[in-house]
Amino acid sequence: MAELVLSSEVRLAADPSELLALFGSGDPSLGWLFGSEAEALAPGALVRLALPIGEGSRVHGTARVMSCTPVRRIDLVHESPWFGHVACHLDPLRSGGTRLRIRVSIDDREFTRLGADLGLLCGGDAEGWEVPLGLLTSLSGSAGILGRSTVNCAQLAVEEINADGGVAGRDVRLMVADDATDPGTGVVAMRRLCGVSGIAAVAGMHSSATYSATSPIAVALGIPYLYTPTSEVVPTHPLLIHFGERPLDQLHRALPLLAEVTGGSRWFLAGNDYSWPRAIGMAAREVIERMGGTVSGEGYVPLGTEDFTPVISAIGERGTDHVVSSFVGQDHVRFESEFSSSGLRSTTRTFAPLMDDAVVEHLGESAAGIWNALGYFVGMDSAENRAFLRRYSDRFGECAPPVSAAAEGVYEAVHTWATACRSGGGTDPSSLLSGLRTSTYRGPRRCGTGGSLESLLLGEATPAGVRVIDELPVAAPA
Repeated sequence: MAELVLSSEVRLAADPSELLALFGSGDPSLGWLFGSEAEALAPGALVRLALPIGEGSRVHGTARVMSCTPVRRIDLVHESPWFGHVACHLDPLRSGGTRLRIRVSIDDREFTRLGADLGLLCGGDAEGWEVPLGLLTSLSGSAGILGRSTVNCAQLAVEEINADGGVAGRDVRLMVADDATDPGTGVVAMRRLCGVSGIAAVAGMHSSATYSATSPIAVALGIPYLYTPTSEVVPTHPLLIHFGERPLDQLHRALPLLAEVTGGSRWFLAGNDYSWPRAIGMAAREVIERMGGTVSGEGYVPLGTEDFTPVISAIGERGTDHVVSSFVGQDHVRFESEFSSSGLRSTTRTFAPLMDDAVVEHLGESAAGIWNALGYFVGMDSAENRAFLRRYSDRFGECAPPVSAAAEGVYEAVHTWATACRSGGGTDPSSLLSGLRTSTYRGPRRCGTGGSLESLLLGEATPAGVRVIDELPVAAPA
């Protein structure tokens, strides 16, 4: 397989051991690699990067440590905003100091995707003997921290489907596009996916802000749209197929249980300022008022916010017992980190509808005690989940990003799509919709016919990951 390779070399006065000690310090003056943030240099450890993309501009990215040879070399796997490898060589100089060599490589398929996302290259079509299946997800922007595990889970599902004979006698080929956590970018990416010859369906794991902009495209072109994350979305057309948790599913039993634990009654609603967090706020207010509690305040901020001081100050000033925190991706990580640093975590309990294993990894100890209710957590105790996690680890290695609830939801949606197509007798929309009415795919989640959730898991963040503490029913239909 071909690859794009970028190399750079610089001579520095510090010796290799001094430079290695700087890795993960988070000091941006030390360049994009040594300005990274990391807790350790152990294989699989998360690395957060601020990547230069222009004069004075930086984009947030993530990587994993593959290996580290003391005082000589660090190898990373890039996860976002693109997939690739970084090799950092630290060569001591006889005259003192270090020759630092950095080699960045991106394979040809990822390079083609990046070029297509930027409008510079054609994204390519599937071969005539393949069934193209699109995946629109966030590989960059605020929600980019969930992107790589989402692509991994979709790819794993496709490979398992193909190993089982494919769909309608043909292999499935995954076509990936990035919405960059931006609705406008999502529209361009969706049009490109829908323009792939013979595209059978598009799976979407992105914000409902993007969904509002892209779902009309799928309907207009007659392409099934499998929307997988937790959201407020109510399908308005048979081709718009929803798999994720709804606000009341997550809140109607969990918030009363949290109030029973704390004995508190005052709630603050905080989140990003678009339709899904606002819907979470509306549902939370309904549940809180029904159980006799009080909403002490609300605070919503734009996606990409980096300073949450005004919201956190308001929470502290209102004598709040609980926070319903509906932030997304990097915003979620920043808010919860600042909230924990403020000292409020010890007196105020948080319910966060997007808190899962991937977010907890980014937060570390500052996540401890946060609750959420989702269809999936890594720690769910079932034979199906243990087998799924083994297959994921075997396929992508011990240094792969942990499975998130969002990523596992895509895995099940892709399998559900294939099962329905087989049941319906083809990959056209009518066959898919017919198969969804009668077929069931049994994965780690508690799902019924057509992928509908039968129950949710109540989880609590701990330093070791999310601990499953109960199983809750979904909300009864209105």
